[in-house]
Amino acid sequence: MEIIFILLLGVLWGLMLGIIPTAGPSTALLTSFAFIPYFYNDPYLAVIFYTSCVAACATGDTWSSILLGIPGSSSSAATVLDGYPLAKQGKATYALSAAFTSSTLNGLFWGGLVFLFMPVYSKLLLVFGIPELLALNLLAFACVIFLTRNKILLGFVGLAIGLVLGYIGIDENNAPRLTFGWTYLQDGINVMIIAAGLFAMPELFDMAIGKNKLQKIQGNFSQVKQGIRATLKNWFISFKGGAIGAIVGALPGIHGVVADWLAYAQTKASHKDEKFGDGNIKGVIGPEGANNSVCAASFVPTVVFGIPGTPFAAIILTIFYLLNFNLGSVELQSDTKFYQNLAIGFLGGTVLVGIFCLLLARPITYILKLPTRLYAFIITILIFWSCYQVSHTYNDILILIFCAVVGLLSKMLSINRPAMLLGFILFDKIESLTYQTVGLYNVSMLAERPIFIGLILLIFLAIYYGIRYINNNK
Repeated sequence: MEIIFILLLGVLWGLMLGIIPTAGPSTALLTSFAFIPYFYNDPYLAVIFYTSCVAACATGDTWSSILLGIPGSSSSAATVLDGYPLAKQGKATYALSAAFTSSTLNGLFWGGLVFLFMPVYSKLLLVFGIPELLALNLLAFACVIFLTRNKILLGFVGLAIGLVLGYIGIDENNAPRLTFGWTYLQDGINVMIIAAGLFAMPELFDMAIGKNKLQKIQGNFSQVKQGIRATLKNWFISFKGGAIGAIVGALPGIHGVVADWLAYAQTKASHKDEKFGDGNIKGVIGPEGANNSVCAASFVPTVVFGIPGTPFAAIILTIFYLLNFNLGSVELQSDTKFYQNLAIGFLGGTVLVGIFCLLLARPITYILKLPTRLYAFIITILIFWSCYQVSHTYNDILILIFCAVVGLLSKMLSINRPAMLLGFILFDKIESLTYQTVGLYNVSMLAERPIFIGLILLIFLAIYYGIRYINNNK
């Protein structure tokens, strides 16, 4: 009974934080640091609590992505592109149920495989070196072209702005870049603040002036059934999204956002004759399939090697260390109870949050009957509070306001904001991997790495098919 109780607590905490726009698993974990002392007597229960919290948050972030057009986390931004238009068409329940079904099924399937075979992944991951990780990140950049529709230039302008924002901070030689003498900027801009400024604040501004109406869920159970059927009908799209999430998540040093956009890009590329961005349910099912599977697979490099591949993984690495679990150690790999509780927490959390999200659709309908301006005010306060938690100084608020201005101008000028977020998130990783690749490998050495060559070819194919797709849909 104690395990079930802890599981429920983790799910409810993760779901509560996941619903808050831009919060994501990282915020859910950060705000739960205070719970650590309660698990000192039985740290294995903490494993269940924190993994179930991650699973719940990975599903819960879909609410704001579809209803508000605001990514629940950086890894759910792709869902906005087709999920929010569906909500505007009065099909919010349809989109939500399809998303929850895709997330839950892939979380269970790929999560089950991840935890079942986790001890043998250390051997498989040896084939992915630094050049391969670099190429995979660059492949995510190439997929920007699939996000641009008929405005390729504005897509790459957004990417360039994101790279500039990612450039802020300290370089490899500890020299400040674009900090303007401001010590606060030496650590760069936090991803939560960027996501809030680019996506949340422009939408909330439109709500406040009455330009943008909150998309309400219709209490029609038939839409729930339609959403579930849509996912089951397009099971292969969901499956491919989940597979992409599992592969990307299992690789050390790859951000979860890569899986999200790769899943969306492959969905579009596989359906060249269909329009996306105006409310195509396949554009929801694909990336949502990657959403939970990438979280599950992110535990592989974190647990096996002690290398966090995502921001939430870095936080959970810290939490488990405080609980005396030395991730990446040989000793831990023989701790069967740890691995069992890891699986119980994630898989159990995935099932429960999927059920909760489908059952909570109607109650949330009543919550959303609040006046639009009041709702915008409440969400704005929550976002300001969440961003203030980054450094607990008003510098966080100043940067949030700056990012909000950038986001508002980008929306007005039709500059691609998802591409901007992608550029920002991946800049540090690509810079670091580029330095390492250039320093350690020459051209002939790279030519002898078949996986690297294959990924480079995929980059060119992505660009080619992306341009072809846009030309066919003009």
